Amino acid sequence: MSTLPHSFKLEYSHSHIQEQVARLGNEISVWAKQVWDDSHTDLLTIPVLRGGIFFFADLVREISSSVEIAPAQTWAYELEQNAVMRSEVKVRVDDVPAKGRSILLIDDICDSGKTLAALSQSMKEAGAVDVKSAVLIRRNIEDQAFTPDWVGFEYVGPEWFVGYGMEDSGRWRNLPDIYIIQQSK
Repeated sequence: MSTLPHSFKLEYSHSHIQEQVARLGNEISVWAKQVWDDSHTDLLTIPVLRGGIFFFADLVREISSSVEIAPAQTWAYELEQNAVMRSEVKVRVDDVPAKGRSILLIDDICDSGKTLAALSQSMKEAGAVDVKSAVLIRRNIEDQAFTPDWVGFEYVGPEWFVGYGMEDSGRWRNLPDIYIIQQSK
């Protein structure tokens, strides 16, 4: 791998990430078994693309029950209405058999929580009986729109993350560790 930019500061090592993923997988396995015992259906897992795919792949391999997979694409956009800019999150989930299912949403990070809130609401409207979520990193901010059920790391601060699926202008998503990008002073 080429030399990392000097502004990258290691925040979570790959081994520390794997410890948290294993812990979350063990905790979620208890729920997944309960879902199977109650409904004889597999847990429906939904990775939020693209950043959450690394975390998703590692996490579902730590869940001891069979899972079904249905990826979700999300995006945020600005809407101008009466000269006021408003940020909205839209979700697109194609052909997800949500009706009557227990669903686990999996994402890399929960910042404001708007994406997971919109996705959770979308699954409930599609008939899911239970929707829970797991994130690798939850950024602690005021007025968060959503609280995930399972969290690997809690983080305070506005820094941008890169690595383990998270990118900086399309780059460095493939790093096994997670870095924060330090701003020049």
